[in-house]
Amino acid sequence: MTPPSLTLDERLFDTSRFPLVRLRPRAVKPGYAFAWSTQMRRLVALSTPFVLVAEHDENETADDARLRAAWMRTHRAMLAAYCRGLIVIEPRIAARATTRETLRALTEGIGVRTVVVSSIRVAGELAPVLLKHSAPEATPVPATRSRAI
Repeated sequence: MTPPSLTLDERLFDTSRFPLVRLRPRAVKPGYAFAWSTQMRRLVALSTPFVLVAEHDENETADDARLRAAWMRTHRAMLAAYCRGLIVIEPRIAARATTRETLRALTEGIGVRTVVVSSIRVAGELAPVLLKHSAPEATPVPATRSRAI
């Protein structure tokens, strides 16, 4: 259920299954990283744990990827405090390892567990596990750890 104080742009993020927050695939267009940064700032300002889910988009521009990575590095403490995981969906089994390495480079040092999965169904099953086991009182997970499932 979406918290009443959540005022995110629904064109960018689907919060209907909050605390699972899904980046809408059709929102990933050149230049979207600025809006993404604004919405992420609002999301972490809720001070409520969440899991972010996005589909891998091999056509994301290098500028957008750099801007998002810079935002995550700049806001790493705040992001690590509330984002319990970043799940990327890559349905193509042959592309998962490459996607995992790309994700690792993008998120290195931000303190958020990252996982590459095959489908939104798997992401939905994994999100509660990340929310439960990545809480601050749980054993810390190395910041650069990524897995493909």
